[in-house]
Amino acid sequence: MCGIAGWVGRPTLGADFFEEKLQRLRKVMELQSYRGPDASGIWENQSKNIIFGHNRLSILELSDAGAQPMIDPSSNSVLSYNGELYNHNSLRKELVEKFSVNFRGKSDTEVVLHGIQNFGIDEFLRKADGMFAFAFFDQSSEEIILARDRVGEKPLYFFNSSSGFCFASELKALTAIFDHNLVIDDTGLQLYLLLRYVPAPHTILSGFMKLKPGHYLRFKQSNPSFEQIPYFSWDPHASEISPNSENYNTVVNGTLKLLVKSLESRLMADVPLGFFLSGGVDSTLCAALIRKFMGKEVNTYTIGFKGDSNSEHLVSEQTAKIIGSKHVVKIFEPSELMSNSIELIAKLDEPNGDRSCVPTFLLCKHASTEVKVALGGDGGDELFSGYSRYPGLNQRIGNGKFYNSKESLKAYLSFGLPVFGFSVFRIFEKNFSHSFLSSLSANMFGPANIEQSIRFVDFNSYLPGAVLSKVDRMSMQASLEVRTPFFSPELLDFSSRLPHQFLYRGKEMKPVLRDICRYLGLEHVANLPKKGFGMPAEFLSHSKDELVKRTGLALKKLDGNPIVNSGIHNLGSKLAPFAGANMNSLWATIVLGEWFESLQINYVD
Repeated sequence: MCGIAGWVGRPTLGADFFEEKLQRLRKVMELQSYRGPDASGIWENQSKNIIFGHNRLSILELSDAGAQPMIDPSSNSVLSYNGELYNHNSLRKELVEKFSVNFRGKSDTEVVLHGIQNFGIDEFLRKADGMFAFAFFDQSSEEIILARDRVGEKPLYFFNSSSGFCFASELKALTAIFDHNLVIDDTGLQLYLLLRYVPAPHTILSGFMKLKPGHYLRFKQSNPSFEQIPYFSWDPHASEISPNSENYNTVVNGTLKLLVKSLESRLMADVPLGFFLSGGVDSTLCAALIRKFMGKEVNTYTIGFKGDSNSEHLVSEQTAKIIGSKHVVKIFEPSELMSNSIELIAKLDEPNGDRSCVPTFLLCKHASTEVKVALGGDGGDELFSGYSRYPGLNQRIGNGKFYNSKESLKAYLSFGLPVFGFSVFRIFEKNFSHSFLSSLSANMFGPANIEQSIRFVDFNSYLPGAVLSKVDRMSMQASLEVRTPFFSPELLDFSSRLPHQFLYRGKEMKPVLRDICRYLGLEHVANLPKKGFGMPAEFLSHSKDELVKRTGLALKKLDGNPIVNSGIHNLGSKLAPFAGANMNSLWATIVLGEWFESLQINYVD
């Protein structure tokens, strides 16, 4: 993976201003250099007031033929690209046959560059199977295009000001080129308190935006306005598959074939590659399918914690013996969770109150000692209904229980994913999150069955906002690329068509994936209940006093932080009555307070 950055200035700005922005963009790249420690590059055009930057983590085409920003010598178009295009070989062949493209190297970056130019942005994005965020400058039309992958695996932040349009892979890094004082964003804060993360297009800082998953935007210097244009959506709709046993078996076999196909494409790398192996179904399937259907040697990685009675490493060791992987386990002291959390919160690009951030970083750091790419199982729960909060939703918030879909969504967020709750909105002068929640609740229309449609809500918000942002930021801190097979276009389409009856079997969640596990002889995994990957319960219980103390300090830090106070005065004091409502709100408070302290100390002159 990599980091990208750029500035597109107004045409009337002078040479001195250009030089200042060039130096500040270099600072942006320095701040996100861990995303791409192998190389960095800058392309600049002073006559047009445009600068593109790139931090490279070399995975494919390790030679200079894959260096970025990449320039097409025939058109002088420029690309800064962060990601992997898994079907680049088939697209390369199509570009050669249809358009006689002459490729200089073997990188997927070059395929993206020529794909945009020859197919056009809409057709290229429709064809692309990958995780990516990129910026493309078309010299002929003097147009900038920013795009982000379908699901939101790779991040892209931007702002538009009087001096120009700026973008980068990370929010904190982008502040180095911001023209104004940093101010907390009311909408972003309100959504964070409700969700533990800030969903796109919002951010925690006023004036900055995220490009939404499955969207692109066009920008011209001559016209400073822009809009985010959707090219993909995973939509709720009634299934056309009749829910009988014959069709269920067809779905299981079809899912298996699509997973194997997706996994095969995601093995491309010119560097060592391994697999995360937890005690769960999704990551287990990734490693097991590669061993069975491709016969490849597999390196698998797991972590555990001393004193954790439910540690997943015991299950993963059993799995590794069955599939024959080279398995490496690392056991951490519980105290390492606390010490690492202090460092990691300060390094977070944006506040993320998910308690699994710390163990995810430890897992990535463990795997990165041997490999540069790891495959995981993120996305399986959203596509195949794996969360334990889903069963019973029809009785709690189904049709007739509430008068509209927004009220149903509010009920789901209150008991299914509780943080501070809607009562915390009393500390604000108005409801800033109304528009986002109204838009998200539209996903609850479609199937009358709430247990069917709720996964579309999580797919559009929780998955990119909490899960994928966590995996990207924690893996990048370890300079490790993480891939998942669940987001191939074919598998996304296939899973969206499943009837409700194939998503549940009594109390058993995602039976389709569990039955594939059973087919592979992994009943010990298939029969286990869903267990989230997070901080052990024993750690949270034994560390309660220290966590409460950190929460109190975090509240004081919020009260004294000028970035926070410029938007909302005495936030810590106002949050205090709500901060101990549950462990989610406790940890979210710690993250928020410590993150803003780090921002003020390290990123404000």
